[in-house]
Amino acid sequence: MSEHTNIYKELEKRLDCEQVSVSVSIDAEGNAHEYIGEEGEYTSTLTYPVHLVLFGGGHIAQSLVPVAQQCGLAVTVIDDRSGMKDCFPPLTEFIHASFEKLPVRKLNKIINPYFCIFTHGHSYDSDCLYYCLKRKSSYIGMIGSKNKIKYCFEQMIEKGISEKKLSKVHSPIGLSINALTPQEIAVSIMAEIISVYRKEKNACIVSPSLIKTLASERNCVICRVLKASGSTPAREGQILIVNSQNITSGTIGGGALEEEAKKEASLCTGSYIKTYNLSKDGELGMTCGGEVTVLFSYLA
Repeated sequence: MSEHTNIYKELEKRLDCEQVSVSVSIDAEGNAHEYIGEEGEYTSTLTYPVHLVLFGGGHIAQSLVPVAQQCGLAVTVIDDRSGMKDCFPPLTEFIHASFEKLPVRKLNKIINPYFCIFTHGHSYDSDCLYYCLKRKSSYIGMIGSKNKIKYCFEQMIEKGISEKKLSKVHSPIGLSINALTPQEIAVSIMAEIISVYRKEKNACIVSPSLIKTLASERNCVICRVLKASGSTPAREGQILIVNSQNITSGTIGGGALEEEAKKEASLCTGSYIKTYNLSKDGELGMTCGGEVTVLFSYLA
């Protein structure tokens, strides 16, 4: 068993609000060792899916939500006005609540939140900004004039928020593209958000439920894609868990490759890597071409 398999407990804590690099090194006996860091022979940057949280359901939010959803992001909108829910697409989570008394318990359950603040009339921007700054997150954006932003920041400093934390707030929000209309502003905000979560362009999006399972699971085999090339449906970072009853969670692309990985997992008692040739001359007789390198790691 790899001495580094408990990295998934650490990953569960850290992936909530940041990207994390995970490496695999191979020792002289061919054993694989996983650890958090970037110095290994195989390194992947893992991240959770972004969940956009909008404080305020006005015109900018109404323009931003469909753009974010088209980019594959989950979205939650919070507003204290009744009847706003119908302004958003059906898949949008809408929370009708007071900005002065935010539903903190519910909000704290959101994994990897990206916060955007534009309450109506900017009346409650400070309340929302304070909540966002007290919580770890990769992105906080707030709309407003220079004077309003300056006033909000002064309030935050009075409440004990450091200038270092405030310097990470994207305000004015969005990339500078001379946007004027709500639709144009929404595009500039989405572009800025993409620039943050795609900062590491090869980051692998992993399922929070799979990482949670790995943090607590025992007597199972982790199959994680370390490298993929060609037309294979397998993607770097994908994870398949095979337990002692041969019940699986997750995927490494399905098809013949996944079936072969499940067979390998049934025999796995240590930690090692295996590379599959996906050409028609390879062991799987596939035609998509390329290669897939998979880590097999037994969790006792």
